[in-house]
Amino acid sequence: MMKTSAALLLWAISPRQMSIAALVLALGVSAFFVSFSSHQTRELYRNLHMVQKKRDDLDFEYQKLILERGAFADYSRITDLAKKQLNMRIPRTDELVVLK
Repeated sequence: MMKTSAALLLWAISPRQMSIAALVLALGVSAFFVSFSSHQTRELYRNLHMVQKKRDDLDFEYQKLILERGAFADYSRITDLAKKQLNMRIPRTDELVVLK
């Protein structure tokens, strides 16, 4: 029994068996990092799509605000506000003063 245990131990620690064990360990570590890398890639890709959607939403709102600003700066709207809120009117011809 002792002889077979010693032979098994010598076989297990032989350079060939140690190199096979090291290769199996390297294979396991490599497989783990491939899986980890794939997970990271999927997560980053999902985050990229979320950021692009947010960018598109903000761009749409910006375009809407540009149109709204143009509507508020419209000349006819300013004229209506001046007449209604400030009680302004177009001066009569006898009220006009021409400067030379």
